[in-house]
Amino acid sequence: MIMLKKSCPFLFLLVSLVLSMSMMTVNAAAAVSNGTVYPVESNNIQGWPAGPEVACETAVLMEADNGNILYSKGGDELRYPASITKIMTALLAIENLQLDTQVTFSENSVASEQVAGSSTLHMQVGEVITVEDCLYGLIIQSANEIAIQLAEQVSGSEAAFAELMNQRAAEIGCKSTNFVNASGLPDENHYTTAYDMALICREALKNQTFRTVIQTENYVIPPTNLSAGARELHTHHPLLASESAEYYEGCLGGKSGSTEAAGKTLVTAAERKGITLIAVVMKGADMGPNCQDTTNLLNYGFDNFKKIDLNQGFVLVPSNVRMEELQCEENVQQDGSVLLNYSYSGQPVGSAYKEEEKPQEEMKEKPTAEKGVSESNDENTQQQDKNNRSQSHSLMDALLILLAVLIAVLVILIVLLTKKDRRKNKRRKKKR
Repeated sequence: MIMLKKSCPFLFLLVSLVLSMSMMTVNAAAAVSNGTVYPVESNNIQGWPAGPEVACETAVLMEADNGNILYSKGGDELRYPASITKIMTALLAIENLQLDTQVTFSENSVASEQVAGSSTLHMQVGEVITVEDCLYGLIIQSANEIAIQLAEQVSGSEAAFAELMNQRAAEIGCKSTNFVNASGLPDENHYTTAYDMALICREALKNQTFRTVIQTENYVIPPTNLSAGARELHTHHPLLASESAEYYEGCLGGKSGSTEAAGKTLVTAAERKGITLIAVVMKGADMGPNCQDTTNLLNYGFDNFKKIDLNQGFVLVPSNVRMEELQCEENVQQDGSVLLNYSYSGQPVGSAYKEEEKPQEEMKEKPTAEKGVSESNDENTQQQDKNNRSQSHSLMDALLILLAVLIAVLVILIVLLTKKDRRKNKRRKKKR
C-alpha cells in the first residue's frame, strides 16, 4: 500500500474508496443482524405512559396525522424489510401511473418466480392486466413479479425505480433507508428502520387509492388474454381479515413480509375515535407474536392517549395531561400565520395554528359598539313608534279631508236642489 500511495495517488484514493464502501456494506449487514435487545426508549420520557414489552427486535408506534412517535424500541436500528418494501412500490405506482393503464408482463419480471420462496401470481410473459389489478396483486398477494413489472412500468428498469424509491424516501424524511429492489427480496444493501417504514406508510396513507387497496380483504383479477380463469386474492394481513383470530377492530390494513434474513415484518394502520395509528414491528421470530406485538402497541396508543382538537390542528397527549402542562413554540409561516408546536417533556405531541387576534383598538371599541347596538335598537324602536303614529295621523287626516269633501258635495247638492225648487215654484205662480 505504501508503494501504491507513492507511485499512484489517484489509484490509491480509488482503492481506498472501494475499501471504505465495502466496509460500509459490511457494517450495514452486521447492523441488521446483530441480535441486540433494545430497550423501550419512549419509557424514558418523564410522565409518559409505560409501553408494552414486545417480542420483535425493533418496533415503532406513530400517530399518523402529525407523525409523532408514541412508542419506540430500537426504532432507528437497521433491519431488512422483506415485503413491507411493497408499500413504497405501491405508492410510487399510484403516483406515477393511471389505474386503467394496461400492463404487459416482461420476461424479466416473470423470471422472479424462480426465486426460492417467492410470492407470485404466476403471471406469464405477454400477459396483460391493469395497473389497478397490479396494485391488488402487489398488496394482497404480495406478488414479486408484479412489483418488478410496476417498477419497469414507472422507470423502465427496476434499478432506476430503486433510485426513485430512495429519492422519495428522502423526501418523506427517511434517514436510514436504502432500497435496491421493488419487492424486498433479500439483498444485504436493502435495509430500512421501523421509524422510516412508519414514515413511508404515513405518506402512503395520505393517498385515498392506497387506503382503498390496503383495506380490501378479497379481490378478483378477471381472466386475461393468456388466462381463462380469474385469480382470487385473499389478504395476508391477519389483523385485517375479519375471520382471523388476530382480527383488530378499526384495522385499515398494511403489509406483511417474511424472509430468512428479515424474519417476520409487519406494518399496520388502525383508526379509532378519530385517531390513526401506525404500528411497525421488525425481525420477529413468527407472525403470531408479531400480530400480538402489533395488537399490544395499538391498544397502548388508543387506551393511554387522548386527542385535543385545536384551531386547524390537534395534540395527542397522555390521558392525564392537560393543555396547561404542554410546552409551546411559535413558528411564523411564510404566509404570516403562526404555527404553534406543542411538546410534553420534550416529546412532540402535535401542532395547531394560532387564532388571529383582533387589533387592540377594536377590542377597546367592542363594549362601546355593543352599547351602540343597544342604543341603535332603542332608537329604531322609537323611530318605528313615530312612524306608526305618523301613519295613524296621516290616515286620520285623509279621512277628515274625505269627510269634508263629502259634506261640501252634499251642501252643493242641497243648494242646487233648493234653487231648482224655487224655479219650479215661480213657474207655477206665473201660470196661475
